[in-house]
Amino acid sequence: VELFAGAGGLALGLEKAGFTTKAAVEINKWAAKTLRTNRPNWNVIQEDIEKVVKDGIKSYLADDEEIDLLSGGYPCQSFSYAGKKLGLEDTRGTLFYDYAELLKELKPKMFLAENVKGLATHDKGRTLQVMLDVFKEVGYEVDYQVLNSLNYGVAQKRQRIMIIGTRKDIHA
Repeated sequence: VELFAGAGGLALGLEKAGFTTKAAVEINKWAAKTLRTNRPNWNVIQEDIEKVVKDGIKSYLADDEEIDLLSGGYPCQSFSYAGKKLGLEDTRGTLFYDYAELLKELKPKMFLAENVKGLATHDKGRTLQVMLDVFKEVGYEVDYQVLNSLNYGVAQKRQRIMIIGTRKDIHA
């Protein structure tokens, strides 16, 4: 399940890695249209993430099969060097709580959250620590690393933080 799917870049990469997308949640109608056009078999949920949390994401899924991976990049403007850096004081900055609520509901084996490099140092690392603590409280062993796309064969220098969690009951 992909949250904050945008036009599907992360989900497409995961598809190439062997994952099957059961649902992609995206509020922007043009991005959702792009997803539906490029992947007509995907369950594209064009909805506000807060409504999906309220309704329960399982109500949008076709079956009750276990989810292997929850992925997505919650909004980054609040942590970006280019933004106002309001962090958790910006509504967009708090949307990671919705990500965590859906993580709690689905209980996938793993999760992958990506964001801008600035999240690692925002508020001297305290913002990231809040997020890591929330993910741990939901039941995941969590780690993160800032990666540069240039080191992975991508023709651009783009540094992103990757936060990865494994459900505690399956973590060895």
